[in-house]
Amino acid sequence: MSSSRLALGADPDHARLAGLLRRAHTIALDTGVPPQAVRQIVSDSWRRSVAAGVDPENPAPRMLDARRTAERLAIHPVGAHLSRISGLLSEALVESGYFVAFSDADGVLLWTDGPSRALRSAVQPRFLPGFLCSEDGVGTNAIGTALVLGRPVQIFSAEHFNRLLHGWTCAAAPVHDPDTGEVLGAIDLSGDFRTAHVHGLPLVTAVAAAVEAWLAAERRHAAELLARRFGDGLNSQGPSFRAVVSASGRVVHADPPKWLESPVWTDRGANVWPQRDGLRIEAESIADGYLVWRADEERPRGDQVSVAVTGRPRAVVTRSGGRAELNLRHSEILALLALHPTGLTVRDLALELYGSAEAGATVRAEITRLRRRVGPDVVLSRPYRLHRRVGTDIREGTGGPLLPESRAPGIVEARCSLDAAFQLD
Repeated sequence: MSSSRLALGADPDHARLAGLLRRAHTIALDTGVPPQAVRQIVSDSWRRSVAAGVDPENPAPRMLDARRTAERLAIHPVGAHLSRISGLLSEALVESGYFVAFSDADGVLLWTDGPSRALRSAVQPRFLPGFLCSEDGVGTNAIGTALVLGRPVQIFSAEHFNRLLHGWTCAAAPVHDPDTGEVLGAIDLSGDFRTAHVHGLPLVTAVAAAVEAWLAAERRHAAELLARRFGDGLNSQGPSFRAVVSASGRVVHADPPKWLESPVWTDRGANVWPQRDGLRIEAESIADGYLVWRADEERPRGDQVSVAVTGRPRAVVTRSGGRAELNLRHSEILALLALHPTGLTVRDLALELYGSAEAGATVRAEITRLRRRVGPDVVLSRPYRLHRRVGTDIREGTGGPLLPESRAPGIVEARCSLDAAFQLD
């Protein structure tokens, strides 16, 4: 079987292939070694699932109730395009009996649509809005594995780590932010494995590409409106080196031109934003973006950054300009770096986060996104480590368990160790 993203050949015997995969799945769980016939991306994902402590018999865990799921979907950039996604797939969903799902970047399902029979099949494994379908939540599946790999993938029958999904075939493709390249979530098609087709993966990949094109068009239109509304005022009295920046960090107008490069690292809670090249800019909110200008003063040497990661589901970073709550993966990275003050290599972080040293490319991409979120002066490189100005609450023992929702191997181990140490104290 090839290591490609496709699980199927041109005309496979679905029942025979599913039977072979079920036997391979049993062997892998019994021995800890996946048979060579299993695709490499699947065996790698199985290893990550085992390292994350995923139970292959349990359904997906619930993360959000209906209200919070609806709130998260309402503010998600893809949320406004769900009806268009359904429109593109309506004929395919009816003919195939599949359903479509959308998850955020953490793997939490926010939306599903399709024939009622197909949607009923999602109840037992809990592939439902509000439930966690990442690899560390439910094991190998198209959504979770596509998010880890950052590219489209098809998972067939017992390639799924969870036995509740062995009757399924799934194809998912990530959706990327058109300005930053950050993964926003994943679109998935799921249904009965007996009706699996090689065209499922190209179809969902095309839909994800269409969504990215819609988002890009939205951003361009918003940028044009911002530039027309505020660009002419840049030459008026005020600081030199000014620019209009969209909410996503795109520079839509600058005076003088090209003094500021896209994408700009933005932070709604701060007045001064340090950039990757050492430039510091000040910002003022305007409509759907910001008016920014080059800061004249240097950052005070005593500027402190604090990271809170105990007794809360996500890390909160506080500095002189404000505070920001991070997503779970970025929270895990900061917590792990706080636990290892001398630093971690890419390989170390991959093992601590994913249980696999082969996830180095994913780690580097996450570090890049994290720096955009918290500023380039918080996480240093070679090895990855926190700046000495960064303080955390990990060693205090008063804030509660370390990132209680995290299933990253390094966090789970540290959480148990810290809990035991504080109980002894």
